Amino acid sequence: MKIAENVAMLPITIEVPDREAPMNLNMTLTWDEKNLVLMDAAVPEQSQVIAKLIADEGFDVKNLTHIIITHQDMDHIGSVLELLKLAPNAKVLAHVDEAPHMDGRKTPIRLAGLLAQYDSMPPEAQAQFDEYKKAVDAGQFRLKIDQELTDKEVLPICGGIEVVHTPGHMPGHIALFLRESSIMVCGDAANIADGAISGPNPVHTPDMDEAMKSLEKIKGYPLKGIVAYHGGYLEM
Repeated sequence: MKIAENVAMLPITIEVPDREAPMNLNMTLTWDEKNLVLMDAAVPEQSQVIAKLIADEGFDVKNLTHIIITHQDMDHIGSVLELLKLAPNAKVLAHVDEAPHMDGRKTPIRLAGLLAQYDSMPPEAQAQFDEYKKAVDAGQFRLKIDQELTDKEVLPICGGIEVVHTPGHMPGHIALFLRESSIMVCGDAANIADGAISGPNPVHTPDMDEAMKSLEKIKGYPLKGIVAYHGGYLEM
């Protein structure tokens, strides 16, 4: 779904067992003559779906040059390693505070939180957690971060991609301001409610005070549109 001259939103709907509503994920693709950039990478086992969405926009997944991750949650990093098999020259980028939780230097924050609740979980949930922890410990989702990003850093590609540090949902969460189109790729730092930009889901946001400050930071940009990872595209 093209939303600007060199920007497309790539929506995926995932049916999740034991969940009433499907999971809607909205990745973003931007490009110029030399670069093809994907922002976030869905849950695991979606690389072929992502490749098809990229092809629908007229590009080949093998030509991805960058994969920028807004934060460490599994529904954002899940298919990165699979995509790198299809696009081996792509570089992976993330905020300096998120990178250690992705490359194995630190425990992923969600995993640490679940571990603290382990004894109170029902047996079925403990079994699911055990499988997840086993995969993480084995490095199944461990990423090599090629470039660690900082607030206000501008990547000189695709008309300029500005890194916007937006903590709250995660300490190193970033949004990405696409300067050429004035579109903000918000990840989970913002959502869409009643046709307007709103804050992230409090259930999954440890620091809502910080998250609301980040939302005001996003609103301070000259926005023509936003992409909310779970809410889709909103023209401003």
